[in-house]
Amino acid sequence: MRLLPDRRSILSCVLLSAVCLVGCVSTPYSGTGKDSSDVLLRAQILKAEDAAPPPAGRVVFAGFAMHSQSKAFRGDVLTAESWVRKIDPAAVVFKLDNPALGQPADWPYATAENVAIVLKKVAELARPQDKVVILFSTHGNRDVLSINFANQYYPPLNGAWLDEQLAGLGGRPTVLLLSACHSGSFMPRLRAPSRVILTAAAADRSSFGCSFDSSNTFFVDALLNQERSGEKSLVELMDAAKVDIDRREREMGLTPPSLPQSFYGLRSQAWARQPVRSWVELPH
Repeated sequence: MRLLPDRRSILSCVLLSAVCLVGCVSTPYSGTGKDSSDVLLRAQILKAEDAAPPPAGRVVFAGFAMHSQSKAFRGDVLTAESWVRKIDPAAVVFKLDNPALGQPADWPYATAENVAIVLKKVAELARPQDKVVILFSTHGNRDVLSINFANQYYPPLNGAWLDEQLAGLGGRPTVLLLSACHSGSFMPRLRAPSRVILTAAAADRSSFGCSFDSSNTFFVDALLNQERSGEKSLVELMDAAKVDIDRREREMGLTPPSLPQSFYGLRSQAWARQPVRSWVELPH
């Protein structure tokens, strides 16, 4: 009788297939590029499903770098991942991007289809005692988060679509980070009692730090690269980030100021004021 392979064997095969496919012609919705992306996405899902959740809370993170015309967007996801792992070394992590020129194609593509798949999986995996952290980093406009792959634009994400995808999270404690121009325009639609929303700019303002060779956007750098960030609360991190961003913009003569925005839902205010390290119980 032939034995079925276990999940570890399947994951190994998935990763091997990804290595073979990466480097082939890349398009987000067809051909070998999509095949490679699908393999990579399946690998991340299998790894997340195999992670044994601790009795106490954990962090479930999803980062989406959706624009191929700046290296800053992938840099933001890496910075956020590093920040999350300082809070919870065993965090569940999803990373998607549309790589800029010179960046590796080793993550699934950040298409609307894949964003929806990942957010559905996050909702399945996250428990009431967990914290969900979601980052979108891209160029934007009013009610627009751009999707650009290989310098070609695809239909963007808007507030109504994103609200629908986030609905599956219900009352799970969620931090939504939006690093894009005009990202404050998403706030009225996405407010929820158990949600924290931090945006790089007001609804009518541009944000900065997304030139092609940038390592991070101003917003993610100022928010998540602070010293001893684990000992600070989200409220403290955001307050400090606003001061730092304002200083940078004034020193560089960038006008009008971006005016980052923050929202703390009624059910999120207590944990948003606690040190972020307290979100999980780390092993001694």
